[in-house]
Amino acid sequence: MAREKRADEVLDWLGTAIARGDYPVGQTIPTEPELMELCDVGRSTVREAIRVLGSLGVVETALRRGTVVTERARWNVLNRDVLRWVMASRGHAADLMSAINEARLVFEPAAAALVAERADRMQIIAIETAFARMEAAAAAGDTTAAITADRAFHLAILSATGNPILEAFDSAIDGILGILFSVAANHMENYRANLSNHLAIIEAIRQRDPAAARAAMTATITFTTRRMKEAGLVG
Repeated sequence: MAREKRADEVLDWLGTAIARGDYPVGQTIPTEPELMELCDVGRSTVREAIRVLGSLGVVETALRRGTVVTERARWNVLNRDVLRWVMASRGHAADLMSAINEARLVFEPAAAALVAERADRMQIIAIETAFARMEAAAAAGDTTAAITADRAFHLAILSATGNPILEAFDSAIDGILGILFSVAANHMENYRANLSNHLAIIEAIRQRDPAAARAAMTATITFTTRRMKEAGLVG
């Protein structure tokens, strides 16, 4: 790394290395001088990267031991960077994806039900717009646009709940959506097949039917989970 590299780049390099298992749980990471040499950066850059890792629960400073990698259960996996680091590590990505899918089945159907009860017209339009973009991407076979539109659809629903706790799950949604595109050659076909479930969510929201919205969102996530299992991404 060149000396002008910023703390966030050192953070990304070190976070990826830890998630990959280069520095196992309970092991100390390199010392400040060692990291300065490895990354070719100054002390303040290294300290900032370690500070952020500590705030994310990935490392902690242990008396007489230095900076130690913590148990993964303590990591803030709702943080986008932590999600990305773990997703990039072969050994733990499947477990995390299974956990995220499980969590989605808990909170997204409930979020859809809330939206059916309380969303205003502009919020419904945002959801409808995202779905229209999903349809356009599916028709064009545009993978990048499809991922973007799918994320926008689900995030618009979380936003329309008006609940800041539910909205905080947006990073988990970002972490899971689009994974199939990178591993399953036929995922566009699956994406198109799942559009009807997404449309059912919109129709339930339009009709102010919380039970139907909940059921449609459950069907949407279950469809994706089934395809992930078929692709060997989750158990």
